[in-house]
Amino acid sequence: MMGVWTLALPLMLGATQEDLPASWKTCPSKEGRFTVAMPSEPTTKKQVVKTTAGDLNVTLLIAEGKSDSYFVVSFSDYPAAELKKGDPDKRLEQACKGAVESARGKLRGAEKEIKLAAKHPGREICIEKDGAIVAKMRIYLVDNRLYQVMVLGNGAFFAANDKDVGLFLDSFRLSK
Repeated sequence: MMGVWTLALPLMLGATQEDLPASWKTCPSKEGRFTVAMPSEPTTKKQVVKTTAGDLNVTLLIAEGKSDSYFVVSFSDYPAAELKKGDPDKRLEQACKGAVESARGKLRGAEKEIKLAAKHPGREICIEKDGAIVAKMRIYLVDNRLYQVMVLGNGAFFAANDKDVGLFLDSFRLSK
């Protein structure tokens, strides 16, 4: 009986550094207040995105994967006054729509409602272009912060690397 619990414990607790594939590493972001498993050491980029609400400062952590794929976490903080104007569902729908438009693709299937840490609202989407998947994303709204956790690649990459995509998306956790 003890053997079953020994095997199940890592599944209940989530992947540890030892559970990751050889080149992968757990990447904490103190500024972003999260940890995530990535296939290589990420680079950090900052950019300003113009929106109808004004300029948003966006921070991106980008790790290169195999076969011209990219594993990305971005986050930005909305002004509190801007969040009071709309509900979280509308904000998440706008973020999904913006992601599809910027990829110049279309939504494959429907937006899936998800939660982060069993309380923060989110959406999971899959974007396709020319019939092939080019992005899988999870978007979360945590207070006034919007997180986008995404894998970008071509159809062949997604067909052959579903396990890596799932590992990355499932590894995203908030930290203190």
